[in-house]
Amino acid sequence: NKVYMLNDKAKFLREIGSSDLFKRPTGIAIHEYRVYVVDTLAHEILVFSKKDGELLFRFGKNGTNNGEFHYPTHIFADSDGLIYITDSLNFRIQIFDPQGKLLSSFGKLGDALGDFSKPKGIAVDSEGHIYVVDSEFDAIQVFDKSGKLLLVFGGTGRSNGKFSIPAGIFID
Repeated sequence: NKVYMLNDKAKFLREIGSSDLFKRPTGIAIHEYRVYVVDTLAHEILVFSKKDGELLFRFGKNGTNNGEFHYPTHIFADSDGLIYITDSLNFRIQIFDPQGKLLSSFGKLGDALGDFSKPKGIAVDSEGHIYVVDSEFDAIQVFDKSGKLLLVFGGTGRSNGKFSIPAGIFID
């Protein structure tokens, strides 16, 4: 129930959180001076100061309405500071500004292209394309900022280009 911060030489800097603060921290993203941590069991996002680990604010609660979560798992901060969160058991992606204000969301439960079954990892490239890992489909779906499906790749298997229960993705 803690997040450990290390420098680029793996030297310990500080720990963030405690069992009093976190139920189950899972996803983490950093943008400028903030550290965003997904607490899956608490259905919320906690925002800390990167400099000293102080809790700045938190947002979200359990629910199905916009801005609420049902077992969120992964998070990504883009170069503009927008925060993308896989709201896994609401089968959607929610996009927030750096202060935790909901900007948009997209997605629904289903088995058609563009739908979600078990959305997990998320990342955004320099052109704003949103990559979502769906561990149930063993695939990566790529969307534009409005949530329009652009591309799907992957599939179940052990050969090159195939996946078995993928969970994370990162774009540098």
